[in-house]
Amino acid sequence: MRRAILIAVGFLVSAVASPNEGLALDFTLHPNNKSKTLTAILATGEIKGGDVEKLKQFLSQTEKKRNTAIYLASTGGNLYEGMKLGLFFKYRRIKTVVEGGEDCASACAVAFLGGTDNSGNPWRSSSTTSRLGFHAFNAAGSGQISPDEVQQVVADMLDYGVAVKAPIGLLIEGFRTPSHSMLWLTQRDVCALGIRLWSVEFDTFVCNR
Repeated sequence: MRRAILIAVGFLVSAVASPNEGLALDFTLHPNNKSKTLTAILATGEIKGGDVEKLKQFLSQTEKKRNTAIYLASTGGNLYEGMKLGLFFKYRRIKTVVEGGEDCASACAVAFLGGTDNSGNPWRSSSTTSRLGFHAFNAAGSGQISPDEVQQVVADMLDYGVAVKAPIGLLIEGFRTPSHSMLWLTQRDVCALGIRLWSVEFDTFVCNR
């Protein structure tokens, strides 16, 4: 049922437009892919419909190692594709990372919540010089959605949050933040929410759950 909802309603909602609007999410190998035990993928650009299929295709052509991590750098895009990405991360046991100097916001931050380790536990990592941003969704383009459709999207997001074991309070705070604004998580927020925080200055995790 969850997957059917994501596919059926997804065209209705997007995030605030990215400065790189028009550039779909691009997948390349991250420099950390040199590790013998880590398949490391860099994802940059705007999240659009079809990105999950693109990622599947990319992974099928990439050497499979013990662990897989995706490094996210995106200011947003299609909310439902973001949730589909997050579910894909969960089911494929892919860790999510926002490394130093990068932003992951809106639909990207939603996808980030799907980060999962090989044991099926949440595994999400940010850093002291990166930013994670959440806000409310809006209608794609200049379209409008009805109150019933709004309630459906909220229900789908909460359903997604339960599926990926995301902090529901964080999704609620995102709903409270207007779509033209952004709730940037502080370092204290990151640690309190159970997200690993990597210190760029000290080259170690300062909170690691």
